[in-house]
Amino acid sequence: MLMRLTAFFTSILLSVSAWCCTLFGGRNYNDRQPSDVRPDTWAAVDGLGRTLPMAGEVRKANRRKFVGMFYWIWHTNFAESHQALNASEILSVHPEILHDFDSPLWQSSADGRPYYWNKPLFGYYRDTDAYVLRKHAELLADAGIDVIVFDCTNGTATWDESYEALFRVFETAKEDGVRVPKVAFMLPFNDGSDTTVSLKNLYDRIYSKDRYRDLWFFWDGKPLIMAHSLGLDPADETEKKLLDFFTFRRNDPLYFSDDTSYIQKKWGWCSTYPQARYGKSLLGRTEQMCVSVAQNAADGALVAMNADGNVQGRSFAVGDYSYSFRRGSETVRVGKDSADAMLYGLNFQQQWDRAIELDPDFVFVTGWNEWIAGRWKEWMGTQNAFPDQFSDEYSRDVEPSDGILKDHFYYQLVANVRRFKGICEKTIRSGGVKTYYHYTGSTVARDSDGWKGLHYENEPLRNDFVKAQVSDDGKFVTFRIFTKDDVRTDGRAWMRILIDTDPLGSTPNWEGFEYVINRENATPDSVTVERSLGGWAFEPVGEASYTVRGREMTVIVPAALLGLRDEIRFNFKLSDAMQNDGDVLDFYKNGDVAPGGRFTFVY
Repeated sequence: MLMRLTAFFTSILLSVSAWCCTLFGGRNYNDRQPSDVRPDTWAAVDGLGRTLPMAGEVRKANRRKFVGMFYWIWHTNFAESHQALNASEILSVHPEILHDFDSPLWQSSADGRPYYWNKPLFGYYRDTDAYVLRKHAELLADAGIDVIVFDCTNGTATWDESYEALFRVFETAKEDGVRVPKVAFMLPFNDGSDTTVSLKNLYDRIYSKDRYRDLWFFWDGKPLIMAHSLGLDPADETEKKLLDFFTFRRNDPLYFSDDTSYIQKKWGWCSTYPQARYGKSLLGRTEQMCVSVAQNAADGALVAMNADGNVQGRSFAVGDYSYSFRRGSETVRVGKDSADAMLYGLNFQQQWDRAIELDPDFVFVTGWNEWIAGRWKEWMGTQNAFPDQFSDEYSRDVEPSDGILKDHFYYQLVANVRRFKGICEKTIRSGGVKTYYHYTGSTVARDSDGWKGLHYENEPLRNDFVKAQVSDDGKFVTFRIFTKDDVRTDGRAWMRILIDTDPLGSTPNWEGFEYVINRENATPDSVTVERSLGGWAFEPVGEASYTVRGREMTVIVPAALLGLRDEIRFNFKLSDAMQNDGDVLDFYKNGDVAPGGRFTFVY
């Protein structure tokens, strides 16, 4: 009885302590350098017509809410010796070999040989590719991700070469104004020697030397490590140092766990709906919950993603779940029976809805860029098994794809992070002029090997956007665009302005933009203003005057040419050196855009 009472009062004290730390700001020390780039003020309409929530539609920003993203740094390890094989491409031609391990059409007979579920937007890259890492830094920052958690759960592999490359790129990105995510590691799911070896390796290489300290993610005042600590011996001087240095959260390998108490110090990484609440306090708070895109589970059991049956893919949901959104002037409701249900992420959204309702301190998202799974002769009763992912439907990555999924799940992530963390709108205005900032150095030169036999190249920026200033007098709209170096007007597709005057999308547009300025036919003192006829087809509606002086380009546009008369409101983005006209995904890969991807500034 005495022991039970002691445990009870201890749990009360820990619960109160946890609540007080959160309330008074003592829990975490993850301050960021100030930046005038504010992604949470940007608008976007994704490729499915879903609109991002903006300030006033969600709660005000809560600085005590955090979102972590599971992140993989193992690609370089496999890329050295393996060609990239794409399971989706193979099965699209030969669906009959789904459960035929011995078919030569798989192009390999090795048990466990890794296959991609589809092609990433940036190709079959190595995670030492600085170009890709910089893109990741911005995409994750723009989504509001606070920390990426490296998957080091396999043996003693910590993928040192890859995390070193990421640290270098993230440090540079931070200097360029990117609020890069912090970093943490997840180690094996047990107390064995592999965990101890990995801990010592990371401590010796990084933490003991204070390397990249400003990139560490802190929890309860210490660097977070998702790992088991019971295998460490407090009587051993070195191991006691590890116990004292980190905040440990035991990583739960199970998808079907019950809720845990705060005193158990356990976190999950993937959970079936309704997801477990990790670290519940007696005051009703929840420390951590999982949100995953899909789960290799069916009917309450672990299965391969290509198992026969009700596997929990992207379109899976429990019960008759559906969600709705506004597309133009109509309300669209999406359910499991909807056409193209896979694209709309019902599984992801149902899990986000639960997490937002229960409001934990930390949401762990699985995942960003796993991309590959081993192909095994047999696993959990499935022949020719892909345990983790193998197709567009049965995969769990958010990183944009070169296939049918495009960037749909990325903007679904952004929308839900905003709903969970809130938005802190900041308008930078001087008099009647509104100022918008963006990162420098967004597109670095690419000259990197991919998986075996592949090489990727890309030219560096031509015009690197720094900021824009916009004002109007009721009749004219003036854009002042500033670049890092002197503005270059050579070549094609230079210094375009795309304008969205109809957020509902009810008028003809290309990817939400009704107008484009300087798409072509510039003269020494005027640029053409064009209106979309629907898609990447435009008709000229007039001209705007412009000047270029050093690092500044000024464009003065008659508001009437943009259909703006009574009230001047629009969204806009800047684009330079687009390589594939009409392909919105080009915004991620070539030249410079401000803001990135489908995002737009709001005027």
